[in-house]
Amino acid sequence: MTVKLFITDLIKSELLTYVFGGLLVPMLIWIVRYFGAGFYLYLWAFVQMLMFAFMWMYPNVIQPLFNEFRPLQDESLKEKIEALAAEVQFPLTKLFEVDGSKRSGHSNAYFFGFWKYKRIVLYDTLLHLKHDDILAILCHELGHWKFGHTLTNLVIASAHIFVLFWLFDLVMYSEVSKQMTKQFGYGDANAVMVSLMLFMLLVSPTEQLMNLLMTMRSRLNEFQADSFAAKMGRSDALQSGLFQIHEENKGDLNPDPLYSWYHFSHPPLVRPP
Repeated sequence: MTVKLFITDLIKSELLTYVFGGLLVPMLIWIVRYFGAGFYLYLWAFVQMLMFAFMWMYPNVIQPLFNEFRPLQDESLKEKIEALAAEVQFPLTKLFEVDGSKRSGHSNAYFFGFWKYKRIVLYDTLLHLKHDDILAILCHELGHWKFGHTLTNLVIASAHIFVLFWLFDLVMYSEVSKQMTKQFGYGDANAVMVSLMLFMLLVSPTEQLMNLLMTMRSRLNEFQADSFAAKMGRSDALQSGLFQIHEENKGDLNPDPLYSWYHFSHPPLVRPP
């Protein structure tokens, strides 16, 4: 990454943060104040709309501000990927490569899109691998789709947010929160922020547990996606491709077991005997 590109990306990121943060935070606070007790239902509905809007905006609007997407140039690889998608009945509509090498040597492949309009994106840093290795990595990603991991995670996240907003509603209108606002000399205008700080302190331990459970679930999803690729006859190619990517990404092949159990969303490639 060049200095010019770094500065340009930094400016774009800050502008996006100010634009979205400057609009969304006041809107969220307004919802809490306007609807009063029971605001969690309206706040949750608003956030759900934001989530779906962002799922469309990020790949279609935000990411193209930083990366250049173009149709996959390797026709042979394109035909093989289309054949793989057809084999597993993946509704592929477009196939892109992205200039990830301009910013990093990390490799990646992913899919996005709603319902029957799916798109696959390959980082250009991935294209030097053998076609079989690339197809095996894509088969792993398609395993996530086949098992419905993305949809399930979305449902879990929505339910989690609903519970958090409900608890925040209880804290906001609790006697403790009212007394804290009064004792520290804050007016009603700051009641939302005072209640939010109290709420964040209260849920911090349970959120740590929730993060651990989601990390464990993520590793289970990775094993399921691996098993899908293996059932498609691509276990050797997947192993080869993942090791090459891990090496290029400077990943730790043999991390501390306890640390990786708590922090890693992906299982280590080398498992201790």
